Amino acid sequence: MAHIIDHAFYKDSWGTPEMRVVFDERTRMQRWMDIEAALAEVQASLGIIPVAAAEEIRKKAKVANIDEGRMSEQLGRTGHTLVAFLNELERACKAGAGEWIHYGPTTQDIQDTGTVLEMRDAWRILFGNLKRLETASLNLAVRYANLPIVGRTHGQHGLPMTLGMKAASWAAEIRRDLERLKDVPRRAFFIMMHGGVGTQASFGEDAETIVSRLADRFDLLCPPTCWANARDGIAEFQTTLGIVAGTVARIANEIFELSRTEVGEVHEPLAKTVVGSSTMPHKRNAVRSEFTGTLTRIVMNNALLGLQGMMVEHERDTRVWRLDWHSLPESCCLLDRSLLNMAVVLEGLEVDEIGIRRNLEMTGGAILSEAVMFKLGAKVGKQTAHHLLHEAINEAGDTGRTFREAVLSHPKIAATMSASELEGLLDYACYTGTAARQVDAVKALSLELGASDPA
Repeated sequence: MAHIIDHAFYKDSWGTPEMRVVFDERTRMQRWMDIEAALAEVQASLGIIPVAAAEEIRKKAKVANIDEGRMSEQLGRTGHTLVAFLNELERACKAGAGEWIHYGPTTQDIQDTGTVLEMRDAWRILFGNLKRLETASLNLAVRYANLPIVGRTHGQHGLPMTLGMKAASWAAEIRRDLERLKDVPRRAFFIMMHGGVGTQASFGEDAETIVSRLADRFDLLCPPTCWANARDGIAEFQTTLGIVAGTVARIANEIFELSRTEVGEVHEPLAKTVVGSSTMPHKRNAVRSEFTGTLTRIVMNNALLGLQGMMVEHERDTRVWRLDWHSLPESCCLLDRSLLNMAVVLEGLEVDEIGIRRNLEMTGGAILSEAVMFKLGAKVGKQTAHHLLHEAINEAGDTGRTFREAVLSHPKIAATMSASELEGLLDYACYTGTAARQVDAVKALSLELGASDPA
């Protein structure tokens, strides 16, 4: 196989068996056959084509009845993506029933409807796995709601926060992604059955009835007008996948960074058999998080292809909808693997509380300078307090003394603040603000909004 997501050796690192089935070439052909057979049945029910022909088409509309070698040869000769397929289905039908296949639609009707069915199947899988990631994030948030850790800004130690609040921010973003995904079906899962330029003229007087009944057959929405040249629904699906990928990438990158040797606050769950390096036996790499960073970049870049597909020439432009054949399977497969990677990581995340405490202590209490500043500022003014503490911190850096020592030895601060007052402020757990309440709020919102999630 030329593409890595189908590579016999690597495919399960780049995708999942469940998602590959959605986009499998034979699954795709079977969808096309199902659409053609359903169309024939609807037309037969309206007296447009013979009932016997529709029955024969349904009976023979199976991939097993197609000579794939001959179809490939015909594709080479005709250069058309559907004619070779239709010729094979016609050949399989007996008693002239094949003459009634594809009675009215154009190629894009069949293939775009098939693409929408692929999107819907992929959407269900992705939604379920994103829910699993939300649950894993919420569980971490609740478990560590009150565990102080270093909060970092600009890559530097900022203030104490809690590990639970960090996980809650992931869960809150995931819930927003779930709500975005819930919006997609009503703007993207439309049937396409409009003929050459969208007028439905080839379907005759029963055109609207045919399309409505066919939409019901596949549980798709019936659009008010042809969307062959209006690709916004597919673009929204692809850009939503890109946003979800961005969320997953943020989580993966955070785990990757926090597992660095110099940080060592969390680690991916790791089987004893996993090898971190072919030359350095001591390595414990954040393999899943790191790989997820690769996968999600591709999905985010593919969102641009979805947007580019919106620039369509006139009523039909094959150049744009063939982009979907490349980017949709790739994005869905890679995102599905990314979601499962990070679900496994968060469900088994190893939290090193000793490492977390070590990092909190790394600045000798300076991480709590804001708390000290506001206490001192109530007595001498906030700007003055900031200036005095800045002096003390610089002195600590120059002399190697701790923040505690430098503050207590600063004459102007010592004249205002006692040692016991300072020690009372240097408790990390007492300066995490509303972190724990934010965890509760995220959990409550997820439960509220999750009540309307699809089963």
